[in-house]
Amino acid sequence: MGKGMIEYQRKVEEAIQSLVDENGNFNFGIYKNPIPNINMLSAKEPLGFKAAKGFNNMRLKEWEAFQLGNDNLFIFGAVYNAKISAIICLEIYDRIRKESISILRFVHPSKTRIGMGIMDSITAYETKGFTMKITNYLKKDKIRVFVNIEKTNKWPEVKLDVTGYHIAEPIVVCLPLGDNRAIYSHKSLMSMEGYLSIEDNNIEFNREDSHLIVDDHKGYYPYKLEYDWVTGWGKDDDGNIIGFNLTDNQVIDKENYNENCLWLNGKMYPLPPIKVERKYDKEEVWHIKDEYNMVDIYFCPEAKKEIKFNYLIVYSDYEAPIGSYHGYININDKIIDMKNCFGMGEKKIYRM
Repeated sequence: MGKGMIEYQRKVEEAIQSLVDENGNFNFGIYKNPIPNINMLSAKEPLGFKAAKGFNNMRLKEWEAFQLGNDNLFIFGAVYNAKISAIICLEIYDRIRKESISILRFVHPSKTRIGMGIMDSITAYETKGFTMKITNYLKKDKIRVFVNIEKTNKWPEVKLDVTGYHIAEPIVVCLPLGDNRAIYSHKSLMSMEGYLSIEDNNIEFNREDSHLIVDDHKGYYPYKLEYDWVTGWGKDDDGNIIGFNLTDNQVIDKENYNENCLWLNGKMYPLPPIKVERKYDKEEVWHIKDEYNMVDIYFCPEAKKEIKFNYLIVYSDYEAPIGSYHGYININDKIIDMKNCFGMGEKKIYRM
């Protein structure tokens, strides 16, 4: 009997207080509640050998990102600190006109601030004429994204101020990269409201039709970081709000430890490991599939940001397309049609 005939099950646990226990060991697992204490620097020998906390911190990749929008707009933003360098990016995609505004800055890592978890923290890059700030306050079930960027010869004036309501089940993971080496991630789909202003053009976001996905992430990745990832949201044929997160990364034992899930009307459903196959015929298409016949979706990029360079010891092969989905996700013998979903993906290979 093949895996396609076997029901996939994965244990999802209740909340824990700390990512790392009192003995310095990671609490590997999949959780459906926030973890208050994201104490990754307390881990014992997370790189496999004794090292000063400062060295471990240099090897810890950290970022907080967001995807938000409605039927007309899709916006992606991130404050990413690789410790050698930091990247601030904002992508605004007009789904109707199929036009993009791309804003990208490479900055010194000391200029960024990455929150320690999202219970009560701030992630930000703030300098003259350029602010990207994510205020996490889950004690009130709120996350605020604020962007204020002055006009330059490369991009227009942009202001973004939205609030997401973190009332649905997130997927919170502590995944093994080695014996005591981990990735932490907190992802959640939520309704949101606020506004976007581009020059003199103002767009309102309403909770009824606007959504936000937050991605808080830290990892003791290898020197060569590599993963495929897709995410998006929309409505099923019954009008229910759906969203998903699907990743194929360097985690060991992916059957038991992955961050793949479907959100359906505020509830999080775990999904199996997946693989991404890219086809480049007349148009680029990503095929995302598992071995249990639970995930079989196609991602059709409409726009793409790329960061590619090779400076010997520092290397980047990064693609972040934005586009539409079709196919299905099968949960509890219920086929969820993905034809109304829109989102983004990443192919990331970093060496730094």
